[in-house]
Amino acid sequence: MPDIRLLADGEEGTLHALYTECFDEPFAEASFRTLLASPGMWAALAWRSSSKDRRMPAGFAIARHAADEAEIVSIGVHPAARRAGVGAALLADVMARSVAHGAAAIFLEVAEDNAAAIALYLSAGFEKVGRRPDYYRRKTSRPVAALIMRYVVKKSVSYWK
Repeated sequence: MPDIRLLADGEEGTLHALYTECFDEPFAEASFRTLLASPGMWAALAWRSSSKDRRMPAGFAIARHAADEAEIVSIGVHPAARRAGVGAALLADVMARSVAHGAAAIFLEVAEDNAAAIALYLSAGFEKVGRRPDYYRRKTSRPVAALIMRYVVKKSVSYWK
């Protein structure tokens, strides 16, 4: 299981490099830093131990909170760390932090050709609520639509007053 913690000062470059490894869409580092400085924005890194007993970044999550909503801006898992539970651990971490910040709903967008991510989000209780055509720009292919997904936080009901 990866060690997940909030992004520390000075780790923005590590996060950007990891994002570049995970996705085909370009994202300039200056724009990336501006995004991270936006109100309500936060990021976390997932770390794993390598065979040489070094800690290596395995994945990341970027999210934001506003009022009673949260948005998962991006979750990425390094190609070498995929299919090892890193994405599920990051998603659970983001959801827990979002609920702790008072989110009643959590939204995200995912490329409609990303079957693994869609399956992960559906298994966590997200539902498809919309679609944005030609949303993601790819270097090697034509644009791909984004599915908009939402998770509604279930509030516990107390019958004891």
